[in-house]
Amino acid sequence: MNNSAAEAKIPDSVKWANAAAARAPSISGSLPGPESRKLFEKTKQYQYGSYFQLVNMLPIAFTHGEGVTLTDADGNQYLDFTQGHMVAGLGHAHPNVTAAISRQAGRLLNVRDFPTDTRVALMEALATITPADLNVFQFFNAGTEATEAALRVARAATGGHEFVSIYGDYHGRTTSAIATSFGNPAGGPRPSGFITLPGAFCYRCEFGKQHPDCAMHCVEYLERALMMNSIGKPAGIIVEPISNGSGARVYPDDFLPRLRAVADRHDMLLIFDEFATFVRTGTWFASEHYDVTPDVVIFGKMLGNGLPISAIAVRDGLKDALQETQPSSTHGGQPGSCAAALAVIETVRDEDLLEHAALVGKACLGRMQQIGERYECVGDTRGKGMLLAIDFVKDKKTREPNVEFAQQFYKGCLERGLVTSGGSNVVRMCPPIVISEETALKGFDIAEEVIESLSNR
Repeated sequence: MNNSAAEAKIPDSVKWANAAAARAPSISGSLPGPESRKLFEKTKQYQYGSYFQLVNMLPIAFTHGEGVTLTDADGNQYLDFTQGHMVAGLGHAHPNVTAAISRQAGRLLNVRDFPTDTRVALMEALATITPADLNVFQFFNAGTEATEAALRVARAATGGHEFVSIYGDYHGRTTSAIATSFGNPAGGPRPSGFITLPGAFCYRCEFGKQHPDCAMHCVEYLERALMMNSIGKPAGIIVEPISNGSGARVYPDDFLPRLRAVADRHDMLLIFDEFATFVRTGTWFASEHYDVTPDVVIFGKMLGNGLPISAIAVRDGLKDALQETQPSSTHGGQPGSCAAALAVIETVRDEDLLEHAALVGKACLGRMQQIGERYECVGDTRGKGMLLAIDFVKDKKTREPNVEFAQQFYKGCLERGLVTSGGSNVVRMCPPIVISEETALKGFDIAEEVIESLSNR
């Protein structure tokens, strides 16, 4: 056990969240069990269109969760290293969040845009943690809505309509949001005015260069491409400060400051998409790792710990632009979700969970790196805090992605009681921030068992 993590005071949330983990994982028989199969067959009668194709590989029906564990319809228990794609960062059914939701449900659940004491309290709390003067807010239900709002703010503030995004990032599924993302096979051509360019993915550099000798060629290319493709109406650059879309891609320290400079030179807004990184990386916002302040930040996921809520925060000088876009939403910022979000912020702050996430995340990354050194199929291990990923390859030298191995890894982990998140050759390993180091390392032991088994086939 890492000494620094072991010696740190164990937060109350960590004690609670890991109590059930002592009994997990616990798998009886083959998966999915009979009750899960029944629920899956009933689901198929009515539901289509799940983007998460790996659900079909092992269609397990979960019935409840407690802390860092999940339980399925057949009574099997799992360690959860994804929490609904990084949503329940405080663990499933956290007592503080549950109590806050219950209290609010008995008082008031929706008055649309009218002020509420709960919404005001949430905004006051957010204003103490958002970067610099990004203290003007609006709330929505999902990340896509917040992305669309951010793009509209940029258009209103600059008079432009063109956007630069980074290949591999993900920002949503509506027309404009997906135009800034890595793409949708059924989405048709990318609309005009949206320019997606390579970022600083140093493990697989698009230009075949090595950092730092490259002198950030990717940023120079981005600026040249912007100038060649623009019709003189640039509005913004949108980027995940740590790219969850490409699997916990951590940029070199000089990448985001260089993007800030490009945005300033071309009178563009710099928009940070912090949905995956909010709280998870050991700081409130990942931008704090790079000492770069965006003009707009959008965030959510862990903010509601399971309830739908997303947010946009803009600097004070952009409040008129935000107002111009009329960013209203029927359910956005409803009191129940605001109560959950306020409980999340208070719990993270009062229990020093940012420090805990940083310490345990460092131990997890070290364990991943050990695994990576032992197996030819592991090309890269990366991440920060509780946003981690394993990049599977066919060969360490060529770094050719191995999607099939990653899918079998995902399946093998699930069969052993470890829930991860995949979809490409990269598998995300993203425990809740309340996981203990002991429990986290138990999960990575399972991961290594699966890699060992698959490597010996």
